[in-house]
Amino acid sequence: MGVQKKTRKFAQMKRTIKARDERLKPDDKKQEKPKENELTRHIPVAPSNMFFAANTALGPPYHVLVDTNFVSHAIRAKQDLLTSMMDLLYAKCIPTFSDCTIAELEKLGEKYRLALRTAKDPRWARVKCSHKGTYADDCIVDRVSKHRIYIVATNDKDLCRRLRKIPGVPIMKVARGKFTIEKTNLLIIARDLPHTTSLNYTSPWAGAHCRPVPGRTAQHSREAQQARRTYAYFKTLAANEPGAGVAAVPALEHLESPPEEYLDPVCIENAYGDVEGFALLSATELPEGVRWGCRYDSFAVNSPVYCQWMAREFVLRGGEMREYTVGDVREAFYLGGMGRVRTVINCSGLGLGKDEKAFIIRGQTCLVRNPCSMTITRQNSDGSWSFCIPRPLGGATIIGGTKHPHNWDPNPSLETRAQILANAAKWFPFAEGSEGKFDVIRDIVGRRPAREGGLRIEAEPLGDGERTVVHAYGAGGRGFELSWGVAEDVFNLMAEHDLIQQRASL
Repeated sequence: MGVQKKTRKFAQMKRTIKARDERLKPDDKKQEKPKENELTRHIPVAPSNMFFAANTALGPPYHVLVDTNFVSHAIRAKQDLLTSMMDLLYAKCIPTFSDCTIAELEKLGEKYRLALRTAKDPRWARVKCSHKGTYADDCIVDRVSKHRIYIVATNDKDLCRRLRKIPGVPIMKVARGKFTIEKTNLLIIARDLPHTTSLNYTSPWAGAHCRPVPGRTAQHSREAQQARRTYAYFKTLAANEPGAGVAAVPALEHLESPPEEYLDPVCIENAYGDVEGFALLSATELPEGVRWGCRYDSFAVNSPVYCQWMAREFVLRGGEMREYTVGDVREAFYLGGMGRVRTVINCSGLGLGKDEKAFIIRGQTCLVRNPCSMTITRQNSDGSWSFCIPRPLGGATIIGGTKHPHNWDPNPSLETRAQILANAAKWFPFAEGSEGKFDVIRDIVGRRPAREGGLRIEAEPLGDGERTVVHAYGAGGRGFELSWGVAEDVFNLMAEHDLIQQRASL
């Protein structure tokens, strides 16, 4: 028994680690230094003007850094550099060549003499290169990595592969005989584009401003939500993108015979609750004959400038625009490539003539050079409406107007014009010197696409179960002031039906 006890005690002692055991000492070995020839990994940090895919440093006039082979592709396609770039981006463009690009063209010899002569055109900008060698691809990649103010024009596959790794650098190419921006999977098919004018395309001629409309119906409630979100977006746009043609302006409303909704505090709260600066006018502040009035902070839109800005932003983000008249919404599935299109958003205004609830509202307004400092809307005792809307960026003033449902007359009425101007001279505060006289730029007649029951926002699966049409049309005369709210509703509807992939929140 004694031997067993000693053995057990000896085993217990062997399991105990002494305080001076070297295993308890800290490891004081020096860290190994990297070898001189060993490369350290360097991860570049995106500059502060980059926010995911949006480059806030990129804006008109656009500096387009042109590569060697882009010039030769443009010549083969018989495309003028400056004209084609401006037609693509709806803005002033500055073709820019580096010393490396010019040197490469000089080395290519007689075969590229026309491309060299084009690149040396004195109208183009020239940037100096301080590095050694003449390899233009490395120079372009280095330049756009440090200065995010360029669009790169190239048809070189290897250079495109390198540029795609740099966020916020659009790539311009020559494809199908014309200039394009390297596209995503978004395609706009339109009968009318921002540079066209048509009775049935009223967007470039609209008197666009944010004006709430009180109401009790479900339609009014939905439109109030859409208007609220659009108002918030225009506020951000006016502060950060002055070139977009949106500006903050004071607004007044004067109603001689207000509907019941304007006398209901609940309806007023629902419509004007989020509008900044809203206040009802007292009886002493109301003009003669006016029973209800209010003031608030609104936003006016220079519609032709804004449409061009929107088109330019879409193209710069990789979207493609094509001028084409669609006969049936099902035709659109074949315009993006056989079998590749799964979702079509129908923003055709009147639903391509397939919706019995859709109808037109004829409107007539005047565009005058007389400046006005605010937007004013007045309801007359006979139920008609008058308004003046200043266009930002010196775009003159829209005076209106009329609303005639189902009226297809394309001709402006001189009597209507006289009445519009007479009302404006009587009620609206134009700049001194007008004295009731107006410098009319043009009479505008347009057909607003409206719909009974309001906008149609609906997903419609087709018979095969693989294709879906998302309808979004019938805004009437409120297209601009509901636009971003409608776009958000369409996006949410597509996400609900698994028609779009959403990025994870970071």
